[in-house]
Amino acid sequence: MTTISPQSTGFRRRIDTHAGPSLNRPHGETSPPTQNPEYSSQRPPDEAAISPLRKAAIVLISLEQSAASSLLSHLDRAAVEAVTWEIARIDRIDPDEQEMVLEEFFGLGLRRHYFGFEDLLRMNDEEIRRAYHAGDARTWALTLASASPNLRSKILDALQPAAAFSLRQTLQDLGPFRLAEAEAAQAEIAERFRELSDQGSIVLPEPSGGDELLA
Repeated sequence: MTTISPQSTGFRRRIDTHAGPSLNRPHGETSPPTQNPEYSSQRPPDEAAISPLRKAAIVLISLEQSAASSLLSHLDRAAVEAVTWEIARIDRIDPDEQEMVLEEFFGLGLRRHYFGFEDLLRMNDEEIRRAYHAGDARTWALTLASASPNLRSKILDALQPAAAFSLRQTLQDLGPFRLAEAEAAQAEIAERFRELSDQGSIVLPEPSGGDELLA
């Protein structure tokens, strides 16, 4: 069974983003849990209607204590207080809602864990343009120098004409390089896509292999 570390799923940054100051309270203050108006047992759960903060609370409630503690350790104080109070507000969790949230949580982790440079073939042009920075054209040139012809064409075709021309020129002027340099460059670019996914700017593709990944 593949183990997904909580800090690698992108939930950490999403919790930070939604930890608003209105949810912070002085230490020692208490209040009784209240029913979360975002969810009612009278209607089926809708993923779009579940706030990121509630999703984070459901994940923490569902995880084993050690995994939940590990996840919390990667949050800043404001985010910890926000999600802690969200947990206190939860009156009940519908099993369908819990399953939906956990599927998203582990799905994000699997996508991030298995994403590699060759998966850029399955990204759309806008996502590739978003990840490309002209300032590190050499890094991109190193990735293309050892990439498959299909992937090289995919990336160059995705870029704006001026950026593609500049990258082709950098690739032409690259000169000798070590294979380790190209592999490091590909790893760097793949990590950039993972970070953009963490921020919610792009969506990584589903891991290839399906159920084989969980074997």
